[in-house]
Formats: sequence, C-alpha cells, structure tokens
Amino acid sequence: MAIEVCGGSHVQGELRVQGSKNAVLPMMAAAVLCQGETVITNCPDITDVHAMAEVIRGIGGNVTYNEKEHCLTIDSSSVQTGEMEEKSVKEIRASVLFLGSMLARFSQIKIHYPGGCSIGSRPIDFHLCGFARMGVQTTEQEEYICCEAPEGLHGASILLPFPSVGATENMILAAVQAEGTTKILRAAREPEIVELCCFLRKMGAKITGEGTESIEIQGVRKLYPVQWQLGTDRIALLTWSMMTAGCGGDVFLETDSVMSEAEQEVLAALGCRLQWETVGVRVIQQSVPHPVPYLCTKPYPGYPTDGQSLVMAALCKGSGVSIIEERIFENRFRMIYQLKKMGANIDFVSNRACITGVTKLHGAKIRADDLRSGAGLLIAAAMADGTSNLSGEQYIYRGYERMEEQMRQIGLEVQKASGQPA
Repeated sequence: MAIEVCGGSHVQGELRVQGSKNAVLPMMAAAVLCQGETVITNCPDITDVHAMAEVIRGIGGNVTYNEKEHCLTIDSSSVQTGEMEEKSVKEIRASVLFLGSMLARFSQIKIHYPGGCSIGSRPIDFHLCGFARMGVQTTEQEEYICCEAPEGLHGASILLPFPSVGATENMILAAVQAEGTTKILRAAREPEIVELCCFLRKMGAKITGEGTESIEIQGVRKLYPVQWQLGTDRIALLTWSMMTAGCGGDVFLETDSVMSEAEQEVLAALGCRLQWETVGVRVIQQSVPHPVPYLCTKPYPGYPTDGQSLVMAALCKGSGVSIIEERIFENRFRMIYQLKKMGANIDFVSNRACITGVTKLHGAKIRADDLRSGAGLLIAAAMADGTSNLSGEQYIYRGYERMEEQMRQIGLEVQKASGQPA
C-alpha cells in the first residue's frame, strides 16, 4: 500500500495534535523500573509505541492499549532480566533505553543492537561510556551487547561528548536507583527529557536540573507505578504548522504550548502568523513561503533536526533562495532526490543544501526513507499540483497517528492506494 495525495489546495480546519512520541518511549522504558501498573493517557496510537510494547512483553511484562481512550497500561511486575528478543528490539531505535532501566532494576541485560530509521550513524558509545563510569562492564557478542554491573550501579560524574538525547535519557534511567549521586554534564535539554524527569519524580525519583546542561540524580531504593497524562508532540505540532505554511491557509491546532522560540522564528520567517489561544494555536499563511536565508539544525533550544525535512519541503515552492545546514544526522538530505522528482530546485554539498523556490511542484511517485522525510514528502505532496503516490508509508506510521484522516480533516484529498516503490 501507499499514500495517495491530490495536492494544490489550501488547508483549513481544526486538528487536535497527538501526544508526544519522543516523551512516551523513554517513559515506557522507565515503567520497568518498578513493579505494578503504570498508566499513561493521551498516548499516541503509533507503531513505535506498539513496537516498544512488544519489547516489554518479550521480557515478561503485560501491556495493553485502549485505542478509544488513548490509554497505555504497563504492568511490569513480572518483568524478568535476561536476553531481549531480537525481532522486537531491531524494529525500534528507542529499545536502547532499556539498557538503562534494566541495568537499574537487575544490574544486567543482553540486547540486540537496536533498529529504527536510516538517517545516519547513531552509535551508542556515549551510552556505554557513561555506564562504565557507573560500574558497568560491557562485552559484545556478534550483534548483541551484554552489560553487567557486578557490584550494582553507583553514582558518577558523567560528561557527555555531545548533548545526545538518547544518552541523557539512558543515564537518567540508570541513575535513579544507583547508589549515591550522579551528575550528567553537557546533558540534552529537550522538553521530552524534562517530561521524563517529571514522570520519574512522580514515581519517587530524586532529580534536579532537567532542562539545563547539568542534571543531578540522587539514587533511591524503590520507585512506584504512577498515572501520567502525556503532553503534546512538539514535532507533530511543527509538522501541521509547516503543512499550513507550505500550502497556505488557516488551521487551528489544539495543543499545549510546546513550540520553541526557534521553531516560531522559522515559521514567522516563512510568512506564518501564529495566534496563540488558551487551548491551542491558529496558524495562518496568506502568501507563498518566504525564503529563509540561513537555517542550521542544533540541539535544543536550537531548531530541531526532526524539523529540517519539514521546512525544506515548505521552502521548495515559494520565493527566493534558502540555505539549510544539517549538523545532527548526515543522512537527513536523502529526501532531496525525491523532492527533485516533484520539480524542486535544490543543490547540496555535504551537509548544506541550497533551495531555490519554484512556482509549482508537480505530483510524482516518491518514497519515504525515514519518519521525518516521510512527513516532509507529505507536505510537498500537499503543495504540489496533481497526484503524488508515496511509498515507505510505514515510516510515517511510526510517529504519526491517523495521518491520512487528519490530512483530510484540514481539506486535503488523501487516501490509501496500491503502488510500487518509487
């Protein structure tokens, strides 16, 4: 199957933005730290959540998901230590977060190298070096990682070489039940890390400094299951905002106030007006997108790498020349070839792309290679004249729920279709 989009029209309507993918996945790993039922509401119905659920089931946990209520329940009472199933772990990159939580609970774990999107090299050296500081011995067996803390985890001062989100989350998960105090320096500052720390604090963890470059964790002996309402997915919010910026129109998005200053500045540069209200934001674009002279992806609070594909798509049809520099993942520019098939004028060298806006894009057979390129290509398809057929749609379902239905909700012609890969 594929996603077929008949583009070229303005968008208009209302959408409720889903719960945060990048917050719920580390919370699912955190749920195995305690015994009993953890309940997370406003949980998005996406394949990454279901893949993480399979990982938990594979180690003996019980996971249920209520589609109607968007309610995820995890009972980790019967979780066992040992080898994590290869199939479920390979399906999702976030499975690496079980390293931290399983080490905290059982002092050992054997896990297959995790899978995920093909957006470039994402080694876990930072994670393993941090664990070593906490008393973990690591060995590799073919495609497996075996970690063990023979004398239990102990607190340490850990300086990350780069503010990696995954490494920061893993260090936090390992440290919450370690003996003594752990300091994470050059920590990532993303809102999803702040929410994870709030979630863990409700479970009984002692954490300070989240949202800054220095996080301190005082280990505790026991954590407890909790109920938690998940916040809005800020990248989904940015996706719908960029779709409005590219297509033109007027869309109200029901959301928490999770859009960063950097994201708002880029939308304003494109010509978007944002009108914030108590329960959301109205996004209005009355002209073709304006050029953005220079944009560079950076760790939070900079413009996110997950939003780079989204803004590149919006810039393809508009006025002037824009420059984007990608500093996080080297393969984010793989979608450029697909955009060129739609008539986009883009040149790139290494990690820098030059986009010259064109008057029209046209429909084409295109293919997503990862989650955010898939969303970017859907934005381009909605902007293009004629019909586009997008394959690789399974990547989109990893992070966006009911994508076709929501696009129809704001006036776009979208449907499932048969199709060969582009």
